[in-house]
Amino acid sequence: MGHGANLSQPALLAFLEDVGIAIGAGTIARWLSDHTGQWHDEAVDIYAAGLASGPWQGTDQTATRVDGHNESCHVVGNVWSTSYHTRPGGTRQDVLAVLWGQEPVFLLNADALAWMAKTTLRPAFQMRLVQGLPWERTLTAAELSAHLDAAGIRLNTQQWQQVWDALAIAAYHAQTGMPVVRWLLRDDAHVYHGITDTHALCWVHDGRHDAKLRPVIPAHQVLLADFRRDYWAFYRQLLTYRTAPTTTERTRLQTAFDVLVAQHTGYDDLDARIAKTAHNRDRLLAVRDHPDLPLHNNAMELAARRRVRKRDVSFGPQSQAGARAWDTSQTIAATAAKLGVRLYHYLRDRCMHPTTTPSLADRIQERSRAAACASA
Repeated sequence: MGHGANLSQPALLAFLEDVGIAIGAGTIARWLSDHTGQWHDEAVDIYAAGLASGPWQGTDQTATRVDGHNESCHVVGNVWSTSYHTRPGGTRQDVLAVLWGQEPVFLLNADALAWMAKTTLRPAFQMRLVQGLPWERTLTAAELSAHLDAAGIRLNTQQWQQVWDALAIAAYHAQTGMPVVRWLLRDDAHVYHGITDTHALCWVHDGRHDAKLRPVIPAHQVLLADFRRDYWAFYRQLLTYRTAPTTTERTRLQTAFDVLVAQHTGYDDLDARIAKTAHNRDRLLAVRDHPDLPLHNNAMELAARRRVRKRDVSFGPQSQAGARAWDTSQTIAATAAKLGVRLYHYLRDRCMHPTTTPSLADRIQERSRAAACASA
């Protein structure tokens, strides 16, 4: 009732007392906080199984206030799982920590240098890093700072951010303890750039920018309506392609997209939006090479709204332990819903018959193996 029906603790206490159950508010709080850690372990297994179940993950963020401080809830998932992770912020470091499942460590290697080459760090400064840091040796944050101090390398805020990102992302891709996400489906927020090998953008997010245009000249209104009609007509063609992909249709869609974004309407604001859509060509057309990728990130937005509804009822957890309990319960509830498992029956059976009731992580592995065999 607390986690599945999103009932607040005072309302849950009142209900139990109304039906004649003698129970204290502290007992309810202790149960809902997963004081034994049993369900947290299941949530960790769910996340690991979800990451291993396929090459892509969708993600989104929403705010969560923990003990009076603003933090961010990161939602990660695919067709079989949804996982919640409350972090101090919504930066690239936080996103990487969520995908990795731990606080990042750092590694200077060829990948890190390639990442830094795309930044504003000067080549001479990068050479100083190569000379001052051990090559292909994993470092903690404290060890990284110590090596930089010993080499006399002082970093301003922007340089520290770029070096941190480069070394941490390189270490993430080199590690083997957690499955590395290869495709990340998300909106075009800057914090997601560069973390994974490739990105797929949400068509719905891209299309919202066109919908925000408010032309007052009738001719511009017609131009916008015509483009949006063509835009969503092409989107429906991509949906059809996902169900029966062919090489011929793949080539045709690529050409059709280029024609769509080659338009010059004379309505400056619309032309600027079309140019941005054209710039995101490869990320919007990722489905050409990977038809299993969704064209939108609605599932993760809906998952984030589950946290929003929880905030509406309970405002926010009062401690980090409470935040972890929120993440745990919402991970289990959301994943059970995706797998078609009744939450109440699952919790009951896992408590009463743990050895004979398959966990949600086991079900994810079974579903993903069956899907892989079917596609092969």
